[in-house]
Amino acid sequence: MSGGARTDVAERVAKAERIIAFLRQRYPVKTAENVAADIGGCVETIQKMIDRVSAPSAWTYGRLVCAYGPSFLCSALANPPGWIVAAAHAERLASVEAELTRITAELASLKS
Repeated sequence: MSGGARTDVAERVAKAERIIAFLRQRYPVKTAENVAADIGGCVETIQKMIDRVSAPSAWTYGRLVCAYGPSFLCSALANPPGWIVAAAHAERLASVEAELTRITAELASLKS
């Protein structure tokens, strides 16, 4: 096997590890079941991906991107372009602001 082929395999393995880590962080329990529900896919297919038996198909990868957005791409790509990083940052900021609004309302309710 040439050095380039080894590098390609290593890059694919590293990408798979990043995807699996992202999914497990999101769903530490019943990862395959939850991800399959999110993307409208098959639990067995997702489990095979998590078990490193197979790589995600283009359809599965596309559905993961649609379900989890720029934060997924930032995790999956070794060096995501700046626009994806900015989109993931904006997505996270919106999420934190929404959570802050919810907590502020709950706090006000508890104080009254």
